[in-house]
Amino acid sequence: MSTKDHMGGEPVNAPIFPKPPVVLLLFLAAGFALQHFFPLLAGEPDVASIVAGNALMVAGFVIAVLAAREMFRARTAILPGEKAAALVQSGIFSLSRNPLYLTFIFFMVGLGLALGNLWLILLAPALLLYMQERVVKREEAYLAARFGPQFYDYRKRVRRWI
Repeated sequence: MSTKDHMGGEPVNAPIFPKPPVVLLLFLAAGFALQHFFPLLAGEPDVASIVAGNALMVAGFVIAVLAAREMFRARTAILPGEKAAALVQSGIFSLSRNPLYLTFIFFMVGLGLALGNLWLILLAPALLLYMQERVVKREEAYLAARFGPQFYDYRKRVRRWI
């Protein structure tokens, strides 16, 4: 959770370890390992699954680019655990408070569909739960301490995920 710095100044963001991209890679590795040792689907994915999977991954990439663009425009930290210079509420952040983490789920499910790896699809809710409990709640506590009423109003207007 966020706390005041040792001098009683502005809130300090809780360190996030491991960083979310590392967590995504660990979940992906688990999905591939499980598929190797305990395959759930046999054979190649059909064309519809490949198309749907690629569409989800492209959608995730587009959302990530839009989110990064808004954060860069606001000149605020993009990496979790760093000081937020601004509360970004524009663009894609007007639809989801966590669009970057949502892209992790799009990518994981899309890759699972495209490769016919059911484990990746089954692990996606666990990744979402991990991100919510270990990252998002810490970030939201920090944002509430840092931005107060501005964050509370934003939280009322915009859903956490979609």
